[in-house]
Amino acid sequence: MKQLIPIVWIIIGLVLLTFIGVKKHPDDLNNRMVIIKHRPNFKLEFYSPLQSSKDVKLFEDLSIEEQKEEQLYQEFIKRKEARTIDNLALVFFQFGIYLIVINLLQLIFFRRKTKIKINRFFSINGIGLAVAMGIYQIYWTEDIALWIVITIQIILNIILIFPRLRKNA
Repeated sequence: MKQLIPIVWIIIGLVLLTFIGVKKHPDDLNNRMVIIKHRPNFKLEFYSPLQSSKDVKLFEDLSIEEQKEEQLYQEFIKRKEARTIDNLALVFFQFGIYLIVINLLQLIFFRRKTKIKINRFFSINGIGLAVAMGIYQIYWTEDIALWIVITIQIILNIILIFPRLRKNA
């Protein structure tokens, strides 16, 4: 029963991450925007082969993979311009990773119950969110892989959380 609660929190963190996606701009695929999806989906990056291709003008002319990609793009990308709510995607991103990391550390390294004080919670997530915004600005304009962005955020959370959990153990 003691290990069930961290597993539930890990699942909640994973569900939060499934609501986040990245829209690649049709004209410039290096120009990307973090979005909140209207329903959970494990696909992270969305682009439109129909709008980015200069040669193909009809949906039927696309290959089967490109047709699937176009359908996903049309389903999840409702508006082409940025929305204010999309900024919440970074909050979901940081908080989802925080929940996963803290509960995995608790399951792996610390067998007894650990406490995180509310001020530590806000400071860790505040720092994580600030770094996520900085990384996002680099990711948005430069050619950096999404897995690198996620890895940096996970490592940052481990560095911020692990010493505080050790003090409680």
